[in-house]
Amino acid sequence: MPYSVPDLNYAYDALAPHISEATMRVHHDKHHQAYVDKANAALAETEWEGIKPMKLLTRLDELPEDIRDTVRNNAGGYYNHNIFFRSMAPAGEGGGGEPTGKLFNAIKDTFRSFDVFKETMEAAAMSTFGSGWAWLVHDGSRVLIVTTVNQDNPISDGLTPLLGVDVWEHAYYLDYENRRADYVKAWFAVIDWEVVAKRYADAPVPDVSHILERPVSISGKQRVFGELTLDDARTQSSELGALAGWGPMAKVGSIARAWTELAKNLEGRGAATVADLEPPMIKQAALDLWIIAPERGMI
Repeated sequence: MPYSVPDLNYAYDALAPHISEATMRVHHDKHHQAYVDKANAALAETEWEGIKPMKLLTRLDELPEDIRDTVRNNAGGYYNHNIFFRSMAPAGEGGGGEPTGKLFNAIKDTFRSFDVFKETMEAAAMSTFGSGWAWLVHDGSRVLIVTTVNQDNPISDGLTPLLGVDVWEHAYYLDYENRRADYVKAWFAVIDWEVVAKRYADAPVPDVSHILERPVSISGKQRVFGELTLDDARTQSSELGALAGWGPMAKVGSIARAWTELAKNLEGRGAATVADLEPPMIKQAALDLWIIAPERGMI
């Protein structure tokens, strides 16, 4: 089926005063519709018609050369704007504030604090020359910020877009004229972090099921890595730390420190077991702790 412009989840004036009704009507009804119309026209009566834009944008090199740029720009514009409009809600009614849970932890892991993340996102939006986007993305291991030009999307580079701010002038000029920085700051007041958190939860991550099942010896007893608790990690850190620097056990110090780090992550995340941690963190812990071949278990 041809693409169509989804309805907004809120009234056109619901984001005011941060984004006005006039801007929303022009942006959603005119610009978004134009991307849809041009994408449909380019794809009509081709084998690519009806394929979801996120799939098209990961296979651009396979498209016929005569429609490739048109599809990149307009299917990209359609996909980008779907993300953008769905990522907002009225301030105080789902919009604004800060993320929570695993998304907040991921942001803190990369940027140290939400304030630093916000400053970095604002700087990225201001660094985009001309028209484009600033994005919070997931690379399978962590979140980071990237920019794209025109209507390019990070999904074309193997990244999962979580949140994007449109810095084309049509997104803000009626309200802020040339004051892009004021627009980006105001946009933070209408971000729907629950929607962004859902995208983070759905983002592709490493399969760590085989790691969670690995046998581990804790105080002489065989356990399963995924079932280990904060007390287990502290116990292992303490026992291995006492052996650090002794003869053939000289390398144990680094392993003890890795157990200490695992304990900090379990405590910091409020995780009952290792299995409750994010997959990238589980994988990294496994790399830090398994100093022998994984097939042989862990020390």
